[in-house]
Amino acid sequence: MAGVDYALNGVALDSQYCRVTLGSTLFAGVSVSRSKVSAPFRHGTIPSGFAPSFEERSVTLKVTAFRAGALGRADAAGLDSSRLARLCTAPSLTLGRRVNGRRQQAVVELASLEADDGGTVLDRLTPFTAVFAMPQVWWRDPVAYDRQVAANTTDWLWPSAVQWRQEYWTRWSGAANDSTSLMADFVTMWIGEPNNSPSLLIPLSSGIPDGMFGDAPVTDPIIRLPKGVSSASVTDPTSNTGVIWQGAANANAYTYVDVGNCLAWQSTADHQWTQSGTDVTGGLDYPAGGLLQCWPNPVDNGYRLTSKLTGSAEPLLVHARRAWW
Repeated sequence: MAGVDYALNGVALDSQYCRVTLGSTLFAGVSVSRSKVSAPFRHGTIPSGFAPSFEERSVTLKVTAFRAGALGRADAAGLDSSRLARLCTAPSLTLGRRVNGRRQQAVVELASLEADDGGTVLDRLTPFTAVFAMPQVWWRDPVAYDRQVAANTTDWLWPSAVQWRQEYWTRWSGAANDSTSLMADFVTMWIGEPNNSPSLLIPLSSGIPDGMFGDAPVTDPIIRLPKGVSSASVTDPTSNTGVIWQGAANANAYTYVDVGNCLAWQSTADHQWTQSGTDVTGGLDYPAGGLLQCWPNPVDNGYRLTSKLTGSAEPLLVHARRAWW
């Protein structure tokens, strides 16, 4: 399909004699798990006020093997049909896709795989339908980035979509009014930690489009709190969810809060994204709105976090992967 390709466990599904002809992965169906509350003499139900919880999604791929890839050939080929069966029935599966150059992936489980009898032409054409469960709901970036977030204020986790009106910008190459003027039609930004991640070049003419940094909630960030912090509250202003940690301040160690696994630990290492060091999970809690989920603002697509720290004003570092529907 134009601008989209698929892979299972890193092995491309498209080949010389095999093509993905249809994929509900472009936008798999979404259903919400709702707890309904009703009251006497009141119409309808009472809104919960909480962020929605989504059921696992179902992904359907239609893949066609043809010519040498089809089943039933006299030369006993059918290699692509065998490859599909082998890939789809592997013990653990990661379905990947590339959408307009952007890599995304999701852990999936095979629900069914069958050859479509109605479209099969023996030794010439074998169409398959594969259905996968998508337990973790969203497509994720294969790479996690470390994003710096200012403390004791509301700051960006991922910037909002923006379209610039100007065609270029200028700056002095040296001292103001005493050096040559430089002109550029682009801006740059770090995709992760400043001076420790790739730099993005964004043309002014195209701006930051919707979905560039995700369009689904990030539910599993790992937050590094500065050294010396004795309490911290990190909330998402869009969903009113958050995470709270309280404990003994340690001037020599960072405190890491793993939201997805509800764990916390202290370590002297500055990028310890897996649990190690001293366990301080007992200090974890969350507000009435629920455990932290960072949602994109529905108006501008920006991801924001509000933090309040005791013991430090240094910025937080958030280890997170982008998420898409």
